Amino acid sequence: MAALFPAAASQSTPYLSRDPIPHPFFNPVSSNHGWSSQSSRCSAMELHLKRLTRTVQAFDGMPVKYGLSSSSSVSSSTGFDRALVSFEKMMAEGLMPSGFFLLSLLEGIMTTGDVQLGKQLHSFAIRGGFVVDVGARVSLINMYSSLGMLDDSRRVFDEISMISLNDGQLWNSMISAYLSHDHFPRAFLLYQDMLSLGFDRSMASTHVKVLKACGSTEDDRYGKMIHGRIIKDEALVKETCIQNCLVTFYAKCRRLDYAYRLFEGIYGKDVVSWNAIISANEQNSREDEAVHLFYRMIRDDPFVHPNRITFLSILSSFSRLGALRLGKEINGHIIRSGIAADVSIVNALITMYSRCKQIRKAEVIFEKALCKDIVTWNSMLAAYEQNDMQEKCLDLFNRMQISGLQPDGHSFTIACSAALSESGNRRLSILRAREFHGHALRRCSMEVMENIPVSNAILKMYSKCDCIDYASRVFASTRSRDSYSWNAIMDAYCRNNKCKDAFIVYIEMLELDLSIDHITYSTLLTSCGSSADLLLGKQLHSITLKTVLGQETGSVDENSILSIANCLISMYAKCGSIGDACRVFARMDKKDVISWTAMITGYAEHGLVLESLKLFKKMKKTGVQPNEVTFLGLIMACSHGGLVEKGEHYFHSMTKDYGIRPSAEHYAIMLDLFGRAGWLNRAREFLASAISNNSLISSDELKLWKVLLGSCILRKELDLGIESAGRVLMLAPDDESAHVQLSNLYAMSGFWEDAIKVRKIMQEKGLKKEVGCSWIDVNNKRHVFVAGDAYHVERRQIYKKLEELDMKVRDLGYRPTTDFVVHDMEEIEKEMVLRSHSERLAVAFGLLKRKYGPIRVIKNLRVCRDCHDWMKFTSQVEKVEILLRDARRFHCFHDRKCSCGDFW
Repeated sequence: MAALFPAAASQSTPYLSRDPIPHPFFNPVSSNHGWSSQSSRCSAMELHLKRLTRTVQAFDGMPVKYGLSSSSSVSSSTGFDRALVSFEKMMAEGLMPSGFFLLSLLEGIMTTGDVQLGKQLHSFAIRGGFVVDVGARVSLINMYSSLGMLDDSRRVFDEISMISLNDGQLWNSMISAYLSHDHFPRAFLLYQDMLSLGFDRSMASTHVKVLKACGSTEDDRYGKMIHGRIIKDEALVKETCIQNCLVTFYAKCRRLDYAYRLFEGIYGKDVVSWNAIISANEQNSREDEAVHLFYRMIRDDPFVHPNRITFLSILSSFSRLGALRLGKEINGHIIRSGIAADVSIVNALITMYSRCKQIRKAEVIFEKALCKDIVTWNSMLAAYEQNDMQEKCLDLFNRMQISGLQPDGHSFTIACSAALSESGNRRLSILRAREFHGHALRRCSMEVMENIPVSNAILKMYSKCDCIDYASRVFASTRSRDSYSWNAIMDAYCRNNKCKDAFIVYIEMLELDLSIDHITYSTLLTSCGSSADLLLGKQLHSITLKTVLGQETGSVDENSILSIANCLISMYAKCGSIGDACRVFARMDKKDVISWTAMITGYAEHGLVLESLKLFKKMKKTGVQPNEVTFLGLIMACSHGGLVEKGEHYFHSMTKDYGIRPSAEHYAIMLDLFGRAGWLNRAREFLASAISNNSLISSDELKLWKVLLGSCILRKELDLGIESAGRVLMLAPDDESAHVQLSNLYAMSGFWEDAIKVRKIMQEKGLKKEVGCSWIDVNNKRHVFVAGDAYHVERRQIYKKLEELDMKVRDLGYRPTTDFVVHDMEEIEKEMVLRSHSERLAVAFGLLKRKYGPIRVIKNLRVCRDCHDWMKFTSQVEKVEILLRDARRFHCFHDRKCSCGDFW
C-alpha cells in the first residue's frame, strides 16, 4: 500500500483541488427542481453553444495552454479530444497536469465509454500520486461504474486507507454505483458497514439514496430499518428532504397510512412534499384523493406553487377519472405557470384529452407542440387507436416515419392494434395484417422487431383476424418470450376454436417449469366455457384452488382472485351447470361489475328470466354501476322470456340513466327480442331507425339484417325475409348462411323452384352450407354426430335405441312436426329425416352410456322445433334431465318440460 501511495506525493500535490468543475452545459433552474420548459431549453442550448465557441477561441489564443484553463473545455464532447491532445503535449514537455485537469478527463471518459483510455488514466493517477485524494478516488469509482465495471469500482474502494474511509463521499459513490446497476443486496450490505462506522449524522444523502432503492424494490424491511435510524437523529428527522423520501418509500410499498402520517408531520412542507403524497395516491389508484390534495395544496399553502411533477401526477388522475372540466382548469394553470411547452406536459395533456374523448383538443395540442419526442407521437397514436380512429392512427404512424423519427416498440404495438380492418371481411383483414407486418419488417430496425411486446402485438394482430397459422409462426419464431407471449398464443387458439392446442401450450409451460399466472387460468377457463367442456373446467377449478387461491393470505393479488372467480362463473354457466356458477358467485367476498354481469347473463342463457332481473335490482342496491355488457344480458333475458316492454325499458334506460351508447350488439339483441315475440313490423321499423340514426359500419349493418332474416325464417315471413336476404347479399354477396336461409324460406313457403335456384347459385359460387353437428362427452372422450350419421362405431345400438324411444314417446302423444323439413319429399320420408337429426343421435348415445347425472349435449346450430318436442317427451320416458346447448341458449328438459317455456 505504501508503494502505491508514497507519502511525499500527498504533501506535494497542492494542485489536487476540491473546487467544483465548471461545466459548459450546466443550466441551473431554480423554481421547478431541475426541470425547465421546452422553450427555455432551446434558448439555453443556443447560449451553451456560444459559451463553448468563446471557450475554444480563448483556449486557442492562449500562449500557455496547459494550466487549469485546459479543463474548462474538457467536459464538452468537442473539447475532450482537444484536452487529450493538450495532455499528450504536457507529458511530452515534462509538465505535470493539475489534479483538476485529471478529474475532468476522468469525467470525460464517462461520456466516451473508452475503457482502455480510462485504465491508462487510472495508471497515470497511481504513478503521479493523485489517488491519495478522495476526489480522485470518487471519480475513478464513478468512471468504472459508468463503464459497467463494478468489480473495478469495488477494487478502487477497497484500496482506500483507513484514514480516507472517514470521508463519506467514498461510501456514497460506491453505494450509488451498486444502486445504479440494481445490485441492491450489495448496496444494502455496504450501507450497513457504513453505519457501523458512525456515519448516521453526516450522510443524509446516502439515507435518501438507499430509501429510494428500497422503494423501487418494495422492500419495506430495509426501509423501516433506515427509518428507525433516522428517528434516533433529531437533526435528520427535521430535514424535509428525508421526510419526503420516507413518504415516497411507504407509498411505493403500498403503506399509504404511514405515508399520510409522515406527510402530516412535516413542518415545512415544500412542493416535493406535496408531490410525494399526490403521486402516492395517484400511483395507488386513489385518483379522487390525489385531486383533493392538489386543491388543498393550492388553497392552504400559498407559498408552495405546483411544478411540472405536480401537474403530471394530477393530469394522470384526471385522465383515469375522465374529469374533462377539471382537466381544462389544470390546462389553464399550466399555461399561466409557463411550462405548457414542456414536452412531458404536452404528452400528459394529449393523453388526458384523448381519454376524455376530446380527440380534437388532443390534435390541437399535438400540432402546436414545438418539440415532439417519441412519447408525444406515441401518445397521439394511442389517442387515435383508443377512440376507434384506426385510419388516422396508421396515417400518423406513416407521417412519423416520414419525419425521420424511428418508431419504437410501443409505436409499433399501437399501430398493430389499429392495423385490422373493420369491414368484417376476414380475407381483407388478413391481407391488411400481412401488408402491415411486411411494411414493418422493411422499415423498422431489427431491435424494434425483436422486441418482445412487438412480437406479442403481431401475434395478437393475426389472432384477431382469425389467422391462427400466422400467429403460430410468429410465436414459434420469437426468440424471447414472456408470460404475455404464452398467454397470447393460448388466447389465439381459444378464439379460433382450437381449445385442444391451447391446452397443449399449457402442458408445455408446465414441462418448462414456467410461471403460470391468473391470466393463463382465466384464458383456459374461458376456453372450457367456449367448448362446453365441464369435466376439464372442473379440473382447472381444482388446480386454481391448489395453486393460486390456495396460497397464503396476502400473497395473491385480490384482482387475480377476482378474475379467476369471474371466469369460473362464466365457465360453469356456459357448460350448463348454473348451480355451480351460483355457488361460486355466492362465495365471492368481492364482486365487481363483471361478476354481476356474468351471473345475470348466465341466468338469461338458461331461461331463468326472473332470477336475472332480480339479480340486477340487487346489483343496483349494492352500488355497482352496470356496463354495456350488463344490459346485453338483461335484454337477452327479456328476449328469452318474451318481455318486450321490459326489454325496451332497459334499452332506453341504458342511455337515459347511465349514459351508455348502444352498440351494434344492443341493436341486434333488440331485433331478436321483437322477432321472437313475432313483432316483425316493429323490428323492421327499429332496424330502419338504427341505420338512419347511427353511422353503422357495413359489418354491423350486415349483422342486423341477418338477425332480422333469422326471425323471418322462424315466423315464415316470406316478403320481409326476401328483403332481408337481399340486403345481406348486397353487403356480403358470398355469405353462405344468407343463401341457405333464403333457400329454406322459399322451401317452407312451398316455392320449391326458387329454393332450387338459390341452391344452384350456391354451387356455382362454391358456397357450402355449414354442417349441423352435435357432440357429447362420455368417459373423457368427445363423440361428434352429424345428421344421418353412419360412421359411429356403435351406430347400430344408437339407431335401435332411437326406434325404441320413438315408440315410447308416440304412446305419450308425441307427433312429428315436419313443417321445417326443407326437402320436397313424402311425409314418411320427412319423419325419417327428423329421426336421424344429430342432437337425437347424441341423446340416444348418452342414454346408452349413462350411469348417473344429466345428459349434456351441445349443438352448433339452433335446435329444430320437432327435436325440441321429442326431447321433452324423452325426458319423461327415461326419467332423466337433458341439457341441450344450441347456438342460441340452453334448454333444460325434465319431466316433459323445458326451461325455455317453449319460447326460444
